[in-house]
Amino acid sequence: MNILIITGERSAENYASILVDELFKIDRGIKFFSICSDILDKKTKKIADYRDVSIIGIKEALSVTNKVLKLFQHTKKAIKDNKIDMVVLMDFPEFNMRVAKFAKSLGKKIVYYISPQVWAWRAYRIKALFRYSDFVIPILPFEKTFFNVKGVDKSKLAYFGHPLVDLLHGKIENDQKREKIVLIMPGSRKTEIEYNYRVMFDAANILKDRLKGFRFVWALPKNIDFNYAKKLLYGFDFIEVENDSHALMKKAYLGILKSGTTTLEAAMFSLPMVVVYKLSLLSYLLGRLLIKNIRYISLPNIIAGREIVKELIEHKATSENIVRECLKLHDNPALYEDVKNQLKGVSCVLGEYPVTKKIAQKIYSLT
Repeated sequence: MNILIITGERSAENYASILVDELFKIDRGIKFFSICSDILDKKTKKIADYRDVSIIGIKEALSVTNKVLKLFQHTKKAIKDNKIDMVVLMDFPEFNMRVAKFAKSLGKKIVYYISPQVWAWRAYRIKALFRYSDFVIPILPFEKTFFNVKGVDKSKLAYFGHPLVDLLHGKIENDQKREKIVLIMPGSRKTEIEYNYRVMFDAANILKDRLKGFRFVWALPKNIDFNYAKKLLYGFDFIEVENDSHALMKKAYLGILKSGTTTLEAAMFSLPMVVVYKLSLLSYLLGRLLIKNIRYISLPNIIAGREIVKELIEHKATSENIVRECLKLHDNPALYEDVKNQLKGVSCVLGEYPVTKKIAQKIYSLT
């Protein structure tokens, strides 16, 4: 059996990596193909790299339109040439929904694992999602309820939990000792970093005089070149650079994090944080028009349905505001502990280990 897995960013690729491991345990005869970066290429036959088309923001997406079209044509050819039996689509909806339609027309099995966030915007895609998918696997606890309310075919839907439960299994301790560290994470893509790093670094520059004895550490993603990071750190020599974000989340006292999967990871470590999100003005304004019925952007707040961590979006994402919110947490121990406890509550609804094993068993049953 030949399976093609399509990812569009590193979080999904990490989840895909453990999915491949679990499927191999079931059947060593599976041949895996993938659109990936430098994680899945060690376990699968790589047919293309998503990094040239993986961007954030509507304005930015327009700049890679031709590359996306070329990737789509290449993917269609790869599905035919490699006699793919099943396509596992992981998030990356603008691209993967088109692939789903094409592959389904050829009679291929389609599993959409990490379903598109249709609860946030473009809800009209729900019908197409279930029309072109043989099975849909959401990873956020409220998504199954959302789909059920919309009247989808329940036989095509199941929630098993979030794969972060597996990735972080064994790393989280009940009584984690905190050190005087402020963790800084401006993003995992260069486009994200370039929009968010400066305001975070400026905030750190102010905080270093207010938080005596604290270290400020940038958890640099392994896919980002260190020489690139050094250029951004000019004038901020006090900021250290390390690669192990999970080790830092485990021991840091505070986090200044860009909105994304990292905020959910930090929540699982019960790390109090300030969430920052900046992008191009055009993308922000268009996003405001398109996104409906959603009050929060950070995953801990979305899952909880209330504000646990402070969100500073676009014009509110200033160094002064970041400093103010960090000091609120630092100077008020009761507030700090309350945030920690609420974040523990978020992690409790993400499922029980092992999650990916159950997902792999379901996917294999569809073959």
